[in-house]
Amino acid sequence: MSVKARSLIVGMATYIPGLRGLTGRRTGGTVSARYCYSVWLRHLSILQRCGLPTTFKTMVELGPGDSLGIGLAALLSGVERYIALDVIQYASDAQNLRIFEELIALFKDRAPIPDEAELPLVRPLLPSYAFPADLLTSARLDAALHPARLELVRSGITNPAPRPRGRGPVCYIAPWRPGVIESGAVDLVLSQTVLEYPPDLEGMYSEMCRWLEPGGIMSHEIDFKSIGMTVEWNGHWSCPDTIWRLAAGRRRHRLNREPHSTHVALMQRMNCRVVCDERTVQPSAITRAQLAPRFRHLTDEDLTTSSALIQAVKLA
Repeated sequence: MSVKARSLIVGMATYIPGLRGLTGRRTGGTVSARYCYSVWLRHLSILQRCGLPTTFKTMVELGPGDSLGIGLAALLSGVERYIALDVIQYASDAQNLRIFEELIALFKDRAPIPDEAELPLVRPLLPSYAFPADLLTSARLDAALHPARLELVRSGITNPAPRPRGRGPVCYIAPWRPGVIESGAVDLVLSQTVLEYPPDLEGMYSEMCRWLEPGGIMSHEIDFKSIGMTVEWNGHWSCPDTIWRLAAGRRRHRLNREPHSTHVALMQRMNCRVVCDERTVQPSAITRAQLAPRFRHLTDEDLTTSSALIQAVKLA
């Protein structure tokens, strides 16, 4: 059996009243300013490499997790307004302020982007981790790091706007609901290892595309691995639905198990043109004969794609 015994035990335990809270209390990397700095600059650098816009008025981040650090890094790069949407409020003012000050220092120092030696699990990879001085010019950073601008963002961290239409550079909504953001009000939607979780993936893409103005960008790093729940990295595609439901249980973060091709197809169906598709490839750890019935349509590319950065433009 591909599912690990521990995954089954934990998943089944979540059905016991009072034990669901044992899972999903923390989300991971955004407790580190260097992680947030690295993730944001990787997305931004690849946008530039693909000839896509790199300046934005309003950015939405899905699932910021334990801090708003990725969005704060965006604000320190010239993004005017940052809207963070999460299913639960994980981030705290104290943590956000600490990370903000550390990010300011990284940008002032023009620090190199933390690479795979420091952050071996972070994707996408870059050919160079030098600070992108041609992208973040002195004029651009001087404006973003102006003392009055920094104070405005600090105030926004401790007093975020309660609604996207409100004033201020920061808006944090958790939990959020569809319809909270106006149509065509956003020019960048970004996520980092989040879109492997929403159960209604088609509805999620429909909502994100509705937010974007024509010409707006989405940039998503998506992890297709089983997050350690199976013996093989892609063993979740060999699990029958009944076994998977037991292992997933009522965990707060349950994989939707959708492969790379599903995400690309949904973006295209929602009137977006995929411009960048940076796949991380690993040999498949399962054979086609081992695939569960609902995953027998997976392509060879799906079976070997462990993660991907997909960037797309909303068409007019």
